[in-house]
Amino acid sequence: MSTKLKSLLLLLNLVFWLGAPSWALSEAEIDEVLTAAEDKLSSTWARLQYPQSLSVSVQFMLLPDGGYSGAAVVGSCGNKSVDQQAINAVDSAVPFRRFSDSPFLVIATFDTKRDRVTCGMPGKGRGSSKADKKIAIQKKYHQNAISIVLDRIGKAEKVMGKDDIRLFESFFFLGGEYKKLKDYSKSEEAYNRALNILSKAKAATEAQKAKVLVALGEMYLDKGDTQNRENREKAEALFKEVTEMKEPGKEALASALENQAKLLYKDGKAKDAEPLYARIKELRAKTNQ
Repeated sequence: MSTKLKSLLLLLNLVFWLGAPSWALSEAEIDEVLTAAEDKLSSTWARLQYPQSLSVSVQFMLLPDGGYSGAAVVGSCGNKSVDQQAINAVDSAVPFRRFSDSPFLVIATFDTKRDRVTCGMPGKGRGSSKADKKIAIQKKYHQNAISIVLDRIGKAEKVMGKDDIRLFESFFFLGGEYKKLKDYSKSEEAYNRALNILSKAKAATEAQKAKVLVALGEMYLDKGDTQNRENREKAEALFKEVTEMKEPGKEALASALENQAKLLYKDGKAKDAEPLYARIKELRAKTNQ
């Protein structure tokens, strides 16, 4: 069977499964599936024997249940034995990671020189390294989370009003997600929005406020306390405010003290930090009781 005919059969099989293209997985989720496939294929491929400096490309359909169908060589290395070993490697790698979506085509490139396999989708590029892919996946995850929460907040505000205390946790969560993306201005805005809601709510507690203050302070430190002294001063003021509260909650108080201790160590004041760590240990022991 010719390569073109095999590719056509793969495409027809894909149309049978899909009907019409309708992706439920995000790009980041697809990338996770492909990265997992790379790991399985590389593990299998590395155990085989083959001549050096050859490259084979195999196209197959990845199925939601972890299986595959229609593996075909679409980029021969010129050595039929090695081409077949690449096909065998696909079969030996089953089961692949399962996913909730329609099947999709994968092109796996087997490199004999590096004992490594790279996977992609026809016509779509991916990050050049595993680290790049991991970062991209994490970024997409946080972006998706933010999008979902913003949509829920918008709907909730229409029903409950913009200052309902039930929105506090949503804005607190947003602050953390923006911080992970290093979007510090939006992180600060979200944390301050949470604080503003608490300031207007009669049922708000000091523990709720303390939790936000600690997170906001840590955001300022994450933003940079060495080159920008103002960030450090803002963080220190927030941690101090928490330690001076009557009922900040054990966990928030311990976190505030820990941040203070770390800053003291950073300044070379280890002796001043030791009493703080002793108090932290005591607080966390009580929390775990």
